[in-house]
Amino acid sequence: MSRYGLIVDVNRCIGCYACVVACKSENHTRPGIAWIRIDVEEKGEFPKVSRTYKPMLCMQCSKMPCAEACPMGAIFREENGIVLINEEQCRCGQSMCAEACPYGAISINRGPNFYFEEEDNPGERAAYEVHRDGVAEKCTLCSHRLKQGTLPFCVNACPTKALLFGDLGDPESEISRLVSSGKAQPHKGDQALDVSVIYLNV
Repeated sequence: MSRYGLIVDVNRCIGCYACVVACKSENHTRPGIAWIRIDVEEKGEFPKVSRTYKPMLCMQCSKMPCAEACPMGAIFREENGIVLINEEQCRCGQSMCAEACPYGAISINRGPNFYFEEEDNPGERAAYEVHRDGVAEKCTLCSHRLKQGTLPFCVNACPTKALLFGDLGDPESEISRLVSSGKAQPHKGDQALDVSVIYLNV
């Protein structure tokens, strides 16, 4: 059975934010809402200082603390391993699921928050029409694109190939081999939630 996942090669990530921009462009999220972010870590002391960029998104957990916290039962996991939120069921307008997520990967639509309040900006207004107030949102690994046979848009946009998409359920896939080799690990070594987004060279 397929289980879609993502390998993030931290050594390849240069912090260009192409994935962040691509995600916003593809999903037309509201101003201030991002389904992927870049965490920056600095190590060492001058003059020997290094900086690491780490893309952070929904980890597509098998054991979902967000779903356990949701009072509406709106969060579910598809057979392919992707965790989704049913926006029609998500009506509580609260942030219990976001607070339960240990990765800070869930956002709640609040508004309005236009970047250009004095202008009639079609893109922003369309985002408010598509994404309702009080609804929780997060990365879906571009499930709509996967159904069309195309890769998640962040993977396509990454200029350094730091994002590798594949099927963790296929032992012959590149990401499965990386996980099996022990070279790729969950964020901060967290094995408890059985995540599908794994980090290489952390």
